[in-house]
Amino acid sequence: MGLASGSNYAQRSIVNNTISYNSFVQTLCNVGILTVEIGYSMLSKLDRSVPASTSRIDRIIMDSRARSKTNKVPNELKTAIVTGANSGIGFETAKALGRAGYHTILACRNVEQGEAAVERLERQTDLTSRFEVMALDLASLESVHAFVEAFKARDCTLDILVNNAGLMINPYGLTKDGIELQFGTNHLGHFALTQGLLDSLKRAEDGARIIVVSSMAAYMTPEITYDCIELESKYNKSNNYAISKLANQTFTKTLARKLEGTNVTVNAVHPGSVATNLTRHVGTGKIQNAIERGVLLDAPSGALTSIYTAMSPEVDGESGQFYSRCLQAEMHPKALDTAEQDKLWEYTEKIIAEKSK
Repeated sequence: MGLASGSNYAQRSIVNNTISYNSFVQTLCNVGILTVEIGYSMLSKLDRSVPASTSRIDRIIMDSRARSKTNKVPNELKTAIVTGANSGIGFETAKALGRAGYHTILACRNVEQGEAAVERLERQTDLTSRFEVMALDLASLESVHAFVEAFKARDCTLDILVNNAGLMINPYGLTKDGIELQFGTNHLGHFALTQGLLDSLKRAEDGARIIVVSSMAAYMTPEITYDCIELESKYNKSNNYAISKLANQTFTKTLARKLEGTNVTVNAVHPGSVATNLTRHVGTGKIQNAIERGVLLDAPSGALTSIYTAMSPEVDGESGQFYSRCLQAEMHPKALDTAEQDKLWEYTEKIIAEKSK
């Protein structure tokens, strides 16, 4: 058993035996998951038997370009969207898609930072006119709807959608529509975006893929507690982050069910514990630097599973799955419950309908 498969097996075993409504048992679950996560990150830096993430990404790109020659439509005439692509794993995912030939849209809240990212991508890849920025603030349904309409006005297909952007364990806040910020950004904004782009995805002649960046942190809560989303007094930044990531998994499973019989697949991924701007609320200065050097993965390693599920032929036909370290992992039990799936879907649709009036 390799390091990746062993880590996934260990975390699955921990979850199956400890995820619980009992706070003490749930704490044991959380500690176990984190211990495995940290252990994997540290050992992966020392394990020379595994090819470097950059080499694995290069191989995925080469395979994608080879397939492009026999597809109905070559990659150079296809489009990909990556949310939050101005830095971190989103930036690395966009780079890989662009190198594979896709016209890649960086959907960013800060357009200025997005434009700077495009300049870096063009310098690093020697590719011009392959990347562009479009404004998208996932914490604003008005912005999401405007992005969808602007993209649909192009009358082109969408071949890959990577729902990557997110917030992690930040202080309490609200979206522009008055929704708890982590849930509103990580789940609700991406839900509205994906729903708005489904027609464009279904038109992709070679099939389309949706990637939802979730996290093993989903296991750190026993269920989606809606009071924690609606009441500031119930807010706990770590638990609410876990709820938003569980919502990502649940959304993925439900959407896959609804897309059965179409040419669109959707899968969720765990990027790993990665040194990106997402960790800015974890610590600052020497503490954060020490964590990043000793424990966290670099951005290419964190982007690897997103890139794998977006382009690898090994994922052909797979939908409604959860991938960790480029291997299928087990979803949270609540994400597999159709009653829970329908509850979240209806809850999310109701919010969007109310806030979009």
